[in-house]
Amino acid sequence: MNSKQLVLDLVRDLGRREAAELRQTAASLTGTEIIARERAVPPWDAGQDYTLWPVGAPVADEDQVWTLLQPHNAAHYQGRPSGLRALWSLAHTTDPARAKAWVDPQGASGMYMQGECYRAADGTVYRCGQDNCVWDAAALPSAWQAVTEEGGAALDA
Repeated sequence: MNSKQLVLDLVRDLGRREAAELRQTAASLTGTEIIARERAVPPWDAGQDYTLWPVGAPVADEDQVWTLLQPHNAAHYQGRPSGLRALWSLAHTTDPARAKAWVDPQGASGMYMQGECYRAADGTVYRCGQDNCVWDAAALPSAWQAVTEEGGAALDA
């Protein structure tokens, strides 16, 4: 085995261990904490059996992070997490630098809480000023404040 292959194998093994650890601990983490560890979030897989995964385990799909609400076998359902909101909930972050694009909440899945952020299509990051918000800044401007600086540095759009 050459050194390049050895390094690749080690990095893959580390990634698998990091993802397994996150899967087991995610239920006790906030969306902000999960998204901060997003490199360890595995991609959603339409053929994956999630029946033995713990509630709260995250997956990445369509540039979002979703957390498991109901263990299930994905092969038995048609659609992605964004369309299976009884099975998956959308995770949000309070970190403007890691804000994700707006996704409409459905029921309790994906509602924004005070302090959580999203990135609008024009690159503007908005921070929510109330709990249980289901409208973006264009629809409910009184619930959102544009974030222009964080820690003294301007945000990149």
